Amino acid sequence: MIHGIYLSSHGANAQSLRQDVIANNLANASTTGFKRDVATFQVFKPEDFRKNIPVRMDGDRQKEVGAIGIDRISTDHTTGALQKTGQDYDIGLSGEGFLRVSDGRNEFLTRNGQLHRSVDGELVTLDQGLKVLNTTGKPIEIPGIATGIDITTDGKVSAVLADNQRIPLGQIDLVSAPTDQLRKVGDSLFDTQAEVEPAGRNVQVKQGFIEASGVNPIQEMTDMIETSRTFEANINMIRIQDESLGRLLQTVGG
Repeated sequence: MIHGIYLSSHGANAQSLRQDVIANNLANASTTGFKRDVATFQVFKPEDFRKNIPVRMDGDRQKEVGAIGIDRISTDHTTGALQKTGQDYDIGLSGEGFLRVSDGRNEFLTRNGQLHRSVDGELVTLDQGLKVLNTTGKPIEIPGIATGIDITTDGKVSAVLADNQRIPLGQIDLVSAPTDQLRKVGDSLFDTQAEVEPAGRNVQVKQGFIEASGVNPIQEMTDMIETSRTFEANINMIRIQDESLGRLLQTVGG
């Protein structure tokens, strides 16, 4: 019976962690370029089974069901839908790839293409002010005389002047990296120890678009309801087993 309480407590803890993951997904349902997280469950065998301990006097524990826990939290890198904004400084990526950005010390990868011109004249991300790097690893600088910018599908950036003249400024560095080696940093940034490579030709830049969040609110709400009910079921099992144990002790002691 105590083992049953142990299993139910592990189940409740696992569902609680899954609730946190789903809640974070829902909170970022409108975050540009956000990728949803997925909690993966795993059944852990009893300790004596895992360590190959011989059967003890209290029964064949190796045949019992182990505890359920969270094995890992992974990120779903499915490409989100592109939403038209019509803004010069908004770009969406079509295909699997990332923008390379930097805070001056560290480099990150992102698909959040909401950009703007900083006070220093650099092309940076709107939310955190990270510098968008070109193919040589340098920031892209936009002259103050520019009335706008033009970005081609391969990432070439040009300043648009008042007379409609265009001045080439550089090319956005579009890169690819193994998604299983990416570590999420914040809402839409990723870090990796793996070496990044130039993105393939299937990656295109769409100026005037942004990539929507990868979260489906309806699906996440459905998962939240399911998780909440499972969590409640585990808590009820703990209560029932605790009450049964209490009655057993009263009967034996009486």
